Amino acid sequence: MDAIGKYQVVRELGRGATGKVYLATDPFGNKQVAIKVAYPDALKSSEDGALYRGMFLNEAALAGKLHHPHIVQIFDAVVEDEFSYIVMEYVEGGTLERFCEPAALLDPAEVAEIIFKCVRALAFASRLGLTHRDIKPGNILHVDGTDIKIADFGASINAVSDRTMINNVGSPAYMAPELITGGAQASAGTDIYSLGVVMYYLLAGRLPFAGGTTMSVIYQIVNTEPEPPSTHRQGLLPELDVIVTKAMAKDPAQRYATWEEFGQALAEVWKKLNAAGEREQSDTERFNLCRALSFFKEFPENELWEVLRISKWRKFAPNSVLIKEGDQGDSFYILAGGYVRVTRGKRTLSVLTSGDCFGEMAYLAHKNAPHRSATVTTTSDAIIVKIRAEDLRASSLSCRRLFDERFLNTLVERLEAANEQLAVMS
Repeated sequence: MDAIGKYQVVRELGRGATGKVYLATDPFGNKQVAIKVAYPDALKSSEDGALYRGMFLNEAALAGKLHHPHIVQIFDAVVEDEFSYIVMEYVEGGTLERFCEPAALLDPAEVAEIIFKCVRALAFASRLGLTHRDIKPGNILHVDGTDIKIADFGASINAVSDRTMINNVGSPAYMAPELITGGAQASAGTDIYSLGVVMYYLLAGRLPFAGGTTMSVIYQIVNTEPEPPSTHRQGLLPELDVIVTKAMAKDPAQRYATWEEFGQALAEVWKKLNAAGEREQSDTERFNLCRALSFFKEFPENELWEVLRISKWRKFAPNSVLIKEGDQGDSFYILAGGYVRVTRGKRTLSVLTSGDCFGEMAYLAHKNAPHRSATVTTTSDAIIVKIRAEDLRASSLSCRRLFDERFLNTLVERLEAANEQLAVMS
């Protein structure tokens, strides 16, 4: 096959019972894409065919709707009687399945951050009314480091029967007990359970329930308590056992009530996992810090992740000079922790704290490296977010507009403060 619609096929990536997946190029977007092509016969006949068609249509209906850095984006879809395909983001790097092998387990801190990013992605989908229903390592793509993207939302939106979910939509090993017994419909709570199983697998190198048959696994899920992950891997913090156990609680009321609660528990354990020694902040910490800063109060989640992508974070000791009056600079800064003093000559202009920005004229001036009008020095231990003006100008329109609004508000606030000082002096 040389082409699928406007897309030029490069090679086949894989095949399954219902279709093939190809690597292709989008000549207009100048990018590589993955194209899932359905076998016509697989969607036409039998009870399974109806299920496959429903899942295919569900996924196709999400084209252009799920924009999140940790969800595989669907760009385009064509559904016809004889030829149906879905065009999606191509992610190179495989799935999390390879990190479930005992010889290839990730550091627990990396697991915590990966699961945190899964939590944020599924929380985003949940706000759109979507329950994934098929969370497992094979549906979580590994991009690089701790970056992941959740794939295969074909089972979302429309509920299917318990029987078809067990037999045809993913593995029963990741299914919540109430789905197996028919006591409830799929929900955020059942996705939380499934992600708890994934976390267990990544930490322990084995599933919490294993058996020679599907029925054996199902019986254990409903009737027995799993051993904690630390039983199978030495050195795990007790807090990790607590998180996994809570996420996988048989009683839905005993699980995390929300994705936010789940994410907060992961953020706290990450701090403990990395409490000793100097270290770089993780995306987990940076994301939570951004959400708490007044500067980013109006930033939606997607734009916060974009901020993390274009920014550099660094800790500074007291009396560190960040900007020197008269120097040229092409970056601006946001104070994520601590205090800085702004001076001109020997006169103190202001003291800034967490959530304040400085150096923004490097972006607002719309020229290369303007001269700094003041010196900025830390007066305490400080966490500084640095963003190059060039990188912000290359970011999304929505992200730029949010920064423009914040900078405008900052300029107005500073002008009002200056006018008040003049009034006092007069």
